[in-house]
This record gives sequence, structure tokens and C-alpha cells, in this order.
Amino acid sequence: MRRYVPDLDERLVREAASHTHPFWGKSVDLATHVSWQFEQLRRAGPAILRYVGLVDDTAGLVASIKRYALALSLPGGGVASVVGIGAVFTREDARKSGAASALLEAVLAEARAEGMSAALLYSDIDPAFYARLGFHAFPAFEHTAAPEALPASSALSLRRAEDRDEGAMLAAYEASFDPSFLRPHRTPEVFRFFRWRNRAEGAWILRAEDRDVGYLLATARGAGPDRTLWVDEWAAPDIARSEVLGVVRRLAEREGARTVAGHLRPEEARPFFDARPLTAEIPMVAPLDDRLRSQAVPPDRAFFGHLDHF
Repeated sequence: MRRYVPDLDERLVREAASHTHPFWGKSVDLATHVSWQFEQLRRAGPAILRYVGLVDDTAGLVASIKRYALALSLPGGGVASVVGIGAVFTREDARKSGAASALLEAVLAEARAEGMSAALLYSDIDPAFYARLGFHAFPAFEHTAAPEALPASSALSLRRAEDRDEGAMLAAYEASFDPSFLRPHRTPEVFRFFRWRNRAEGAWILRAEDRDVGYLLATARGAGPDRTLWVDEWAAPDIARSEVLGVVRRLAEREGARTVAGHLRPEEARPFFDARPLTAEIPMVAPLDDRLRSQAVPPDRAFFGHLDHF
């Protein structure tokens, strides 16, 4: 008999990690992959992240999911609590037995019982599997540009972000969105965790003359012709986009990057960046109550960036 376990113990987390290692951790050894899972749990804390699973009384752990407690800022105002669903995985010998669907249904039922308004995931498989469970896909693009395609100058300067800047960065993030957008809502704890998880080490404060006007998360990765300045995001309310992109170009050139890339908002990317539709990391949302179900959100009025990916 299979049963839902809402919080896997250490032994079962290790078992789940051993299942996923050949697929999502094959670039490192098993011990490193397992350690990475436990470090994520430690960094996030149980209020944000826990492992859940479907356990067979005789066959052991059949399927597992990383379950996040997150929130979305709703079009027109308000914040809704949501369940984040990551790393959906079924043990190989249990495939095509309905295990993943059963586990997902259990997580969604639990989220409804807890008063959550929606479920959020990033699909790395055919979105049709999740669409059958009520999830709706939103557009996802990777944007790339050569540094020389960006504006050549900017009056802005950069300084390294410090811990004391966190509140101002969160405020700038919120102020940078049109209120009609559906997007992730960030607490300091969530912002801190996802910056660490998604390796957004390059955190910069944008300055105009002697005042802070926003921030930029951009990190140089790779070497030689593959060196890229990865831009997770920026937020600089009331500052012209050309000014921000001029700073991005300057940083890319300083870091020796041949390419600037990121998952940007359409209004941030055009006309400087080329856009390629993603075949993975596709954001999908399933309404769980009337707060979101009653609102038809156009595809171009929602944004889920790389920094929020899990």
C-alpha cells in the first residue's frame, strides 16, 4: 500500500537523492549530490522547504518532491500563499504506475487544506503532463546579446551590495513591476535563499551621483569564448533602461564576457537581445481557490525569472 509522507526523514531524503543523482547530479559524485540536497534544506529551513514522498509499505520510497512554501503577488494587489513543487521524481522501476500523479495530487490537496491559493512549478518535461492536473504554462525565454549591442554609455556607477541593502533591494523589486503583473512575492528569507541556491553571487547597487537608485544581479560565468555575464535581474524604478544596460555592458567588458544572457522581462530585452523560447524551466501555475481562478492572467502579464527557479 502506498501512503503520502508529508515530511521525509533523513534516511528517506538520502534515498530520494540517490534516485535523482543519475539524472540531476551526474556531474558530481553521489556524496556531493546528497550533501547539496541537505544544504538546501538547511539554508531554506522547514518553513520554506521540505521533502515529501510516496512510500510503499514493502517497496520503500516510490516518488519524491521538494515542496516549497512561497507566495505570489497578484494582479491588482494582494499576496497569495502558494505551494512550490520541485524535483518531481519517480523511481525507475515504478514508472507508469501513476506514482507521480498520486504524489502531486496529495501535495495539492494538502496545500488546499492549508489555505494556499495556487501551486507553482517549473516544468522540465512535456507541460501537457502538468496541464492535465490544472497547471497553465506561461512564456519562458532566454535572452542573449553581445556586449557591443548594448548602449555604449551610462551615467550610473556600481558598488557591491551589502547585507544592509537587502530591504532596499526588495523594495526596488516590488516598485519595478506594473501592479497588473502576476509574479513571485519575496520575503527577505526567500530572497536570500534563492540568491544562494541559484548562485547569484554578483550583487550590485546601482548609483546615480551620490544616491542608490536600484540593484543589479549579474555574475560572470565560464571562460574564454564561453564566458558569459549572466543577468538574473535588475530593478531600478524611474531609471531609464538604457542607463542600466550601459552599466551591464561596462560590467561585461570588465569581466571579459563575450555574451550577456538572462531570462528577462520582454520590455527589458527588446530590441537589444535575441530571444529563444525555453524547452525547460517553463513556469506553470495551477489555481487552488477563487483568488487566482477568477482572474484570467494574460501570458504577457506574468513574469517568473531565473532567480526564482527551483
